[in-house]
Amino acid sequence: MDAIIIEGLKVDTVVGCFNWERQIIQPLMLDLTIHNCLEQASNSDELQDTLNYAEICEISAKVIQEAQPKLIEHAAKLVIDALFSTYPSVESIMISIRKPAIIPQANSVGIRLERHRNDFRPSSGE
Repeated sequence: MDAIIIEGLKVDTVVGCFNWERQIIQPLMLDLTIHNCLEQASNSDELQDTLNYAEICEISAKVIQEAQPKLIEHAAKLVIDALFSTYPSVESIMISIRKPAIIPQANSVGIRLERHRNDFRPSSGE
């Protein structure tokens, strides 16, 4: 299956449940695997026939920074929803989000979500 892969996207944002976390900017590290047919782009060599990687990064960072989520699980869902809404051709998305150096004994802690187009329910605007 074709996929666009973005690794190590750094998003600086307010994130966390504790009061002290809500007072500081922390880095999150995102890895995205976006399954989308790349046949046309591989044949045409034209940007218009694929997804714009920079735009994917901008959307991902923006939704997290605007939401200032408590949980990285929620941050991942926000990114998935935004990308499915923006790109109707996306078949599935896997996202990993890591919070570096938040626990002294670990380099990072994180989560991974994978969702398919048929799992996606557009927001009703509420």
